[in-house]
Amino acid sequence: MSDANQLLSNQYIHGKSGCAVILLPGLQGTPLELGSIPRKLVELGHSIYYPKIEGYIAGTGISDYEEWLIQLDGAVELLAQDHQSIALIGLSMGATLALAYQGENQKCAGVVALAPVLAYDGWTIPWYYPLLHLIFTLGIKGWNYKESEPFGLRNLEVRRRVARQVAEQEISEVGASVLTAKHLYQGLRLIDFTKSILREIKSKLLLIGSIDDDVVSPQTIELIKQEVASDTVRIIWLGNSYHIITLDNEREIVVNETVEFIDQIFQQKKSSQIYSDEAKQLMIRARLSD
Repeated sequence: MSDANQLLSNQYIHGKSGCAVILLPGLQGTPLELGSIPRKLVELGHSIYYPKIEGYIAGTGISDYEEWLIQLDGAVELLAQDHQSIALIGLSMGATLALAYQGENQKCAGVVALAPVLAYDGWTIPWYYPLLHLIFTLGIKGWNYKESEPFGLRNLEVRRRVARQVAEQEISEVGASVLTAKHLYQGLRLIDFTKSILREIKSKLLLIGSIDDDVVSPQTIELIKQEVASDTVRIIWLGNSYHIITLDNEREIVVNETVEFIDQIFQQKKSSQIYSDEAKQLMIRARLSD
C-alpha cells in the first residue's frame, strides 16, 4: 500500500499548547499535500487534525459541498472541547473550503489560504472549464479529468516523482490522479458560495500564492484581499513555484511563513485572554473593596 493510501484516515496529533490546527488538502487530496507544515506545528506543541471529510478527501466517494462544510464544523466543534484556539490551513480547494467555513461560522482564530481557488483560470486550464456549470446542467456527468503535466509543480524532481505515482496508482502525494465531473462541479459550487460570503470573514488571514500558478491566476488573491473584512490580511507572493506551493521550489518559505503566522495568532489570542482575565479580576477586587 502506498504512503498516500495509508494516510487516508483521520489523522490527529495532540499537542500541549492548547491550540489546534485543522489541515485541509486540495479537492480529492491527501495529507501529504501539506508537506512539512504539520511536522513544524507539532514541534511547536500545537495539535493538528486532518478531518476525513467524506466526499472531499481522496477515496471517500462524492457528496455535496454543503456536507463538506457540515463535516468541517463537526471537526471544529470536536477540537473546541479541549482547545482554546483553532486555526485553519488549506491548500488549493482546501483553502477555498477554509474561507467558506470561516465566512459562514466565524469560529476560528485565523485562516491560512495557500493557493486558494476562486476560478479555474490558470495557464494550464483547458478551455472548456468555464463551461463546466453548463456541461453539468445539460446532464453530461460521466466524464473524468485526469491529472497531467506539470501536476501543479515547477520543481522537476518532485514532478517526475508525482508522474510515476500517477502512472502506477490511483492516488499520488498531490491527490487523486482522476477527478470526476461530479467532484469538479461541487468544487465550482463551493467557489460560488465562497465568493458570496468573503465579506463575512473577519479573522486574521494569511494568503500565499504564486504569480506563475498554473491553476489559478493572481487575481484570486487580490479579490480575496478586497472583499474580506479582516483587520489583518498578510499576502506573500512566490516567483518560482506553480500551484502546489507546499511541495514546490519555495516550499520552505511557505512552511516558515505559515507556521510563524499560526504561532503568532495563537500567542496573540492567549495574551488577549490573559489580559481579559486579569481585567475581570481587577474589577471584582475593586467592587469588593468599595
